[in-house]
Amino acid sequence: VSSQVSVSVESASQSVNATYVSGYFGKWTASAGQANVMMRGDCFADATWTGVSYEAGGACGKMKFNNQPNSSSSRFVARSGRVFVDFGYGCRSDWLSDPVPKDVLPPNPPVLPQVQPYTVNISEADPRSWSYYTPTGQRNAGSLGCPGAQGCEPDDDGATQVGMTSWGNQAPFSWYTLPNRVLPSILEGITYRISFDVRMDVRNLRNRPDAYTTLKYSIVLFEHYEAVWHKAASTWNYFIEDDAYLNPVYSLGYCDVDHTLISNTTYHTASCSITASRDSDHVVIGLRGYTPGFGDAQWFYFKNLVVHMPLTPVRQPTLITKDSELITLRYPSPEFDPNPRGIIDCPHLQTGLRHWHDDSLWPGGMMPSASSNIVLPANTKVLVSSCSFSEDDVYKRIEIPSTSELIFSDAPITLHVQDIYVMGALRIGSPTCRILSPIEITFHGENITTDTIATHFGTKGVGVAPGGMLDIHGKQYHKTWARLADSAKGGDDRVHLLDDVNWEPGQQIVVSATILVDEWHNQNEIVTIVSVSGRTVVFTPPLRYHHYGEQAYQAEVGLLSRRIVLQGDFADSEANNASFGGHIMVQGKGRFSGVEFTRMGQLNRLARYPVHYHMIRDGGKDSYVKDSSFWHNFYRCVSIHGTNHATVTRNVAFDIQGHCYYLEDGTEENNEISYNMAAYIHPINRPIVGWAQAGEFMFESDDLRNPADAGAAGYYITNAYNTIIGNAASGGWVGFSFPNLYRPIQLNAWQAPFNPSGRPALEFDGNTARGSGNIFGNSGCFYVGGHLFHIKSNDDPWHEDWEDNSGTKILGYQNGRVERSTVWQNVTHPDLTRPANLTFTNIKASLCSMGVGDWSDLQVINYESHDNFRSAMMFGKSWMGNGLVVGRTSNPLSGTPPLGRTQGFEFYDTYTHTLLTNVTFRNFQRMPGLNSSNPHDDNRVFVCMTHSDTFKPEGMSATRNITFENVDESIIVGVKVQDTGSSRMFNLYDTDGSVVRHTGMDTHGEPAIIGSYVHWWKFNNLCIFNQDWNAYVCPKTVPEQQVVTLGLYLPGLIDYGQIGRPDDHIGEISLFGDGIPRDEVRGIALTRNSGVTGMSHVNWYMIVNDTMYGAPTSIEVNTIQVPNNTWVMFATPYPIGTTFRVWSDLWNNRWLPGYYEFVQVYSYDAVRYGNGTTYFVDDDGIFYMKIVDFSIKLA
Repeated sequence: VSSQVSVSVESASQSVNATYVSGYFGKWTASAGQANVMMRGDCFADATWTGVSYEAGGACGKMKFNNQPNSSSSRFVARSGRVFVDFGYGCRSDWLSDPVPKDVLPPNPPVLPQVQPYTVNISEADPRSWSYYTPTGQRNAGSLGCPGAQGCEPDDDGATQVGMTSWGNQAPFSWYTLPNRVLPSILEGITYRISFDVRMDVRNLRNRPDAYTTLKYSIVLFEHYEAVWHKAASTWNYFIEDDAYLNPVYSLGYCDVDHTLISNTTYHTASCSITASRDSDHVVIGLRGYTPGFGDAQWFYFKNLVVHMPLTPVRQPTLITKDSELITLRYPSPEFDPNPRGIIDCPHLQTGLRHWHDDSLWPGGMMPSASSNIVLPANTKVLVSSCSFSEDDVYKRIEIPSTSELIFSDAPITLHVQDIYVMGALRIGSPTCRILSPIEITFHGENITTDTIATHFGTKGVGVAPGGMLDIHGKQYHKTWARLADSAKGGDDRVHLLDDVNWEPGQQIVVSATILVDEWHNQNEIVTIVSVSGRTVVFTPPLRYHHYGEQAYQAEVGLLSRRIVLQGDFADSEANNASFGGHIMVQGKGRFSGVEFTRMGQLNRLARYPVHYHMIRDGGKDSYVKDSSFWHNFYRCVSIHGTNHATVTRNVAFDIQGHCYYLEDGTEENNEISYNMAAYIHPINRPIVGWAQAGEFMFESDDLRNPADAGAAGYYITNAYNTIIGNAASGGWVGFSFPNLYRPIQLNAWQAPFNPSGRPALEFDGNTARGSGNIFGNSGCFYVGGHLFHIKSNDDPWHEDWEDNSGTKILGYQNGRVERSTVWQNVTHPDLTRPANLTFTNIKASLCSMGVGDWSDLQVINYESHDNFRSAMMFGKSWMGNGLVVGRTSNPLSGTPPLGRTQGFEFYDTYTHTLLTNVTFRNFQRMPGLNSSNPHDDNRVFVCMTHSDTFKPEGMSATRNITFENVDESIIVGVKVQDTGSSRMFNLYDTDGSVVRHTGMDTHGEPAIIGSYVHWWKFNNLCIFNQDWNAYVCPKTVPEQQVVTLGLYLPGLIDYGQIGRPDDHIGEISLFGDGIPRDEVRGIALTRNSGVTGMSHVNWYMIVNDTMYGAPTSIEVNTIQVPNNTWVMFATPYPIGTTFRVWSDLWNNRWLPGYYEFVQVYSYDAVRYGNGTTYFVDDDGIFYMKIVDFSIKLA
């Protein structure tokens, strides 16, 4: 009703019964002549007997549980005579507050032992998402959706059209069409009825009037449909064998459909039933058709393919008690916040409040209209109660002066508004007085760029000016998210959690996906709670998909509903893809707890986020977001911008466009981002990908305001100097993104000396990420890489502008290989440059391309990797210590592409230092049926990068205390044989022999060297060649022996800056002496690309193809890597009688220490046992010198 409407009721007897639906609130009066009237029921009211009648105002009909309407009722009984009741709209002027509410919980029904019957409509998916197969793969066929396909009729909306071209006189055959989605779990012995609507196309009848009776249909339950279809020989098509429906390997059963009533013009509902032959979590429906082989194309349409799931017993869970095997994840305290349900310091219970509906409060003695610009009186605290606002109106703008406050009562309140500007305070509860009532604020407004809140604050939302306060505190639900204690299968109507929760019936939860890329296969599921019993949550509808929950890793279950809701109006926020919701921008103080934010954020509008702390600097210590939910939002979750010491903790985020938890410009430090959940995070515009390590560049535009959003992350960390603990990420381009910002961006770009990417992590501990880093394969669930910058110019957008400090030039983003140097420097002391590694501790990654992706210097200590293509890509000075790398778990990945091969770790080919210690590798087995000479095509524990001849490995990769469980020893190492230096020079320093012992070599804890396939790595006679690994395995015979690298430069052959062909072999370097047989060549090719890596304490003999080039007139040897106390005897032949001048220097400067003129001596032993400043030429003209690195001794 509106404020002008009233309803009068006269009873026929002594009572009036009234039921109030959601939406009515206001006052009533009841009388019965001079007789007293009794009011009974659940209508909130403050009734007064005047001696003539009862007068009351209250919240009749406004009660809600979790934002779900719930009617209430009252009964008015007269002691005698008839009852007269007047119902009106609005509040009594002397009624100042709603009664203190009780936390009335919805009914919590008992847990049933069965899953109730329900249906699954397979056709809800895109009708074009079906795949069509024939037995040979050579017939043209396709599946098209209606409308759109030729021949579709109006009744075909949402139908899938299947067309098949055939030829005359062909043999009868079967065809299949399968949807790209999986069924809930199927149970052995249970009967499932399947129905669908089907019709024939009139074109089928041109040459075959009885076509609709000669075609036959069957329904098949296929298991692992990826294994059902096969690639057809000599074609790009795939096929399913004609009798696949009979093959028990693929089929759990089939049934024939009564097709005789199928008409060519109208839909007929066909159905049949299948009793499953076994349990399965990987079932898809196959629709099989049979054609007798007549000549014309055949077309048919089907829709509403429904599987009727019967009553089934509840699956008995096998509960885990630990979330991890090795690491320790972080959790918030199990205790509630102090007084989360108390009534201490309740703003709405303080004295001196003025009620919104008190006409005397307002200028002119009249409450302002919703369409006016409402400004609260100065020096006034105004109370809003359940009957203050009209639900039929949208309030244009409410302004709260700096000396005033707007306070909400703890009562059911709905406010529709465009703008709220807070210079004073807006309070809904307090930290010690959590609101129990449902309060809903809906923001309205068209997509405009005008500032209607206030200058720089935009439109459609709340602006909090400097000095202002926004304080909103709803009921605390704890915990706000929890991990599964058992896998939840498709068809389950309940989940079992690892933690206790106080969630309520009627609330919505999301069960996150446990697949590779949820952006392409969305298996996140929103369901509604039916009951909660301990750690068991029952819901409706049952799940569609499998959600993994074993000790390796677990799906997260997050609570979406809260009693206080801030949301954008559907009509102007979401309809027609507007993506223009409400927003909150805080420049003063903002505290939020127990709030639901949905349809919030304004896509690609800077500073228009659901919650945005804007340039508060160290004032962030007075602001936080706790226990809240952000879901189905159009632009981010929480943005911390130019703000320090803020807290974002225990929140749930789901279905978000762009980065979710967001440190905006790189200056944000000492903030806490803890115990949050982020799932189903969407890149904006299109996902950024690119080629090889470099990735690609994207630039700021109206469709992509921050180009880094093309690689959207659950957690976007532009400055690591923050506390980031106990968070979970599921989905997204990456889970945790650490982009490189060499200078702050936008408003803070003036701080040119400050390098945000140079900051170490204050604390990064106990975080997990899953199902991300798979779109750009060189990223990772945890990704340290990419570069965000202001472009130099429109003509040169690929480089950063280092001169302009305005921050106004457009942004560019490169997603690939960009490095950082982490040092102990900060904004106030930019001269402090002590090196410091970026460090992650107690992290877990699963279902990622790279579990960890890093191009710089990273320490990962206490790490679990599960079901990743590769556990980590660490291309700097990196250390992985104390890890568990599991190639494959038992996660079935229902209905999505298989995982494919897995690799434990890849060692890089140059300029890195990689150390792996105390790491266990588990569940690596050969891929069945694979026949490939390339070890990278198979599962492997250790692989190496071998594609380059320009970049060559040094002695830079080492392991210690490596263990293997359920690992095929033949795939522990795999060297890809290529005609490149990086392939020939791969080496791994096994510091304790824990890797090589699986070849049968026992070094008794002493080091061993794993070298590449060339005989060069057979540097002693104890070496063994492992054919499966394509590598030599050698114990060290000299304790000081190390891997060394020399840079060789020969004018005209090997020059500085030259890049030659890897197959242009200009000579060879071989081992000689020390027991190496003279007739056995243990050498390595010499190419035009400088650099040779081998072992120290042995003799190297270089020979150039003299018939082509002759002996080099000069040789420059750079000691790229010759560790202290190591040496190489270097020899090369010259014509007899050649004279030599040999010297060493530092940086080509003879005046620096380290300059030596070498002295000729007259025996090999004098050189070998000398100090490295002599040379010898034998009678055959062979030149010898001992190479040591004098710079190390000087250091």
